[in-house]
Amino acid sequence: MSLIDYFAMHVVPKMYRGKGALHPAETGILTDNVSCIREYDVNIFFIRKNNTLIAIDAGYKNYPSFLKKAKKININPSDVKALFLTHVDPDHAGGLDIRQTNHFSDAEIYLGRIEENYLTNTYHRKQIGPFGLKNSISIKDGYHLLEDGEVTMIDDLKIQAYLVPGHTLGHMAYLVDDQLLFTGDSIALNKDGGWCFFDIFNYNSKLNIQSLHDLKNRINLSEIRYVFTAHNGFTDIASEAFRQTDVIPNLKKKGFVFDKTAPYDCFTDEE
Repeated sequence: MSLIDYFAMHVVPKMYRGKGALHPAETGILTDNVSCIREYDVNIFFIRKNNTLIAIDAGYKNYPSFLKKAKKININPSDVKALFLTHVDPDHAGGLDIRQTNHFSDAEIYLGRIEENYLTNTYHRKQIGPFGLKNSISIKDGYHLLEDGEVTMIDDLKIQAYLVPGHTLGHMAYLVDDQLLFTGDSIALNKDGGWCFFDIFNYNSKLNIQSLHDLKNRINLSEIRYVFTAHNGFTDIASEAFRQTDVIPNLKKKGFVFDKTAPYDCFTDEE
C-alpha cells in the first residue's frame, strides 16, 4: 500500500473522528436527475438526461459495496457514457485504477490537462519536508484532457470545466447544463455555507481561496440550481456555497466541530 493510500484509509479516519469535517450525502436520489453513491467519506455523482448517463468522479479502489449501492439507485455503471474526474486523488479516481476491476470500463474519461501531471508523477501530491508523496493511481490510456473553460457535449448534456487549483494544481469543477455545479474538493459545506476546503488536504489553501473567488465571478450564480461538494453534501442555494470561501476552517481548534450533524466516523459505512 502506498503512503498516500495509507494516509487516506488509516490516518484520516482516526484524525477526524468527531470533528464533523466529512459529511457526504447518503447513497440515493438527490434531485430529479442527480443521484449519488456514498463511499465512506466521498460521493460519486451520476447525472441522467434522457438516455444519457454521466458520472463525476470514480471513488475508491475496490470499494466493496459499489455494485450493491449502484443497484439501489438504479444505476448500471456500464451505462455511464462519460466520467469526469475533478482530480486524481485515490478517493476520487481509485475506481479507475488499472490494478482493480473498473466498473466504468465503457465510459470516456475526462480530466484536467494540468491534473495529468499527478498521474505521470511529474508533480508530487504533497511535500513533507524533503519527501514528496507520489500519487497512487494509474488509469488506462485514452483519457481526454480538458482546458480551463472548455465545453464538452455528451449527447444533450453540456459540461463546462473550470480550473480551480488549490486542493491540487489541476483540480477541476464542472458545471453541467449551466445549472448543476460540482466542486469536488474545493469547497467544504456546513449550515453556515461554503468554506475553503480543509488545509491539511490542500496543496495550497491560499490558492484555493483565490480560485473560488475567481470561479464565483466566472459563473452566473442566479442560474445554478444546485452546488454539489464531494465530502459535504449539496445545497440548492448557490450563493450560500460561496458565503465564506475566503476562510479556512480551523479543525485544530480545541472543541471545534465543523458540522455537528456529520457522522462521528464517516468510515463506518452506512451499509
